[in-house]
Amino acid sequence: MSARAKPAADAEVAADAPSVDGRSFALGFLAMLPLFVAYEAALAPTGASARNLGEVIVSLPFSVLGAHAEFARRVVLGLCAFAAAWACFHAELGLGPRVLRIALEGLVAAVLLGPALLVLLSLAGGLDALRGVQLPTAPDGPGLARAALLAGGAAWEEVVFRLGLQSLLFLVLRRVIVFWIGADGPARWVAEAGAVLLSSLVFAAAHLAVFTQVFGPGGEPFHAGVFPWRVLAGILLALLFRFRGPGVAAWTHAFFNLVLSIGAGPGVFL
Repeated sequence: MSARAKPAADAEVAADAPSVDGRSFALGFLAMLPLFVAYEAALAPTGASARNLGEVIVSLPFSVLGAHAEFARRVVLGLCAFAAAWACFHAELGLGPRVLRIALEGLVAAVLLGPALLVLLSLAGGLDALRGVQLPTAPDGPGLARAALLAGGAAWEEVVFRLGLQSLLFLVLRRVIVFWIGADGPARWVAEAGAVLLSSLVFAAAHLAVFTQVFGPGGEPFHAGVFPWRVLAGILLALLFRFRGPGVAAWTHAFFNLVLSIGAGPGVFL
């Protein structure tokens, strides 16, 4: 093989190999796995009332199995984890360090998320409505179990609102816009923006009692300061999902939930 032919062959192999950067779904899902495991470990002793809405929505198809629904959900979760690991497995790539890097990137993003939200709310003139407000976090329970439910619940919410809803909205909006204007380039960017905004609005609304009561107890009343805060948080998480992948978005959400759970909400800084 000539010196010129070898790089070309290597490029073809690289193109055929599955993506293993932080933006790939498979690696992102593996990075989320510790959050899912923590959630499952904490769910049993706290009872069904502590379930996260995202996990409840994902579990709806299994409800037809009755008493076996929870077991079936965990089996499917395990099979998805195995499939993701199979897709990512390459001995030379150092899978462990890559998963750790995703979690660390999520930690850094979570530290920056709070100040970014305050700046955006300040620019929008919405800070006054948040003064003295303590954001609701999670059901009562033991410290570690509560933390695990918060962190794992964040991963389930990313699955529903970002991986599911945002991706679906993007596909639908892109097809509709292409149908009407026939230009795929502008359609893609408009669809991206629309999917981010609409999924973030649904994400914020899903925390309201008027929405959650459809699935069971929980939720919070509408607050003129908290709702825009959640919409902006959804937008920033949606951008992280789009440009850094599901794993980074999930770990950012998880760490941010933990920070809120110790009382470091917007009211502390205003």
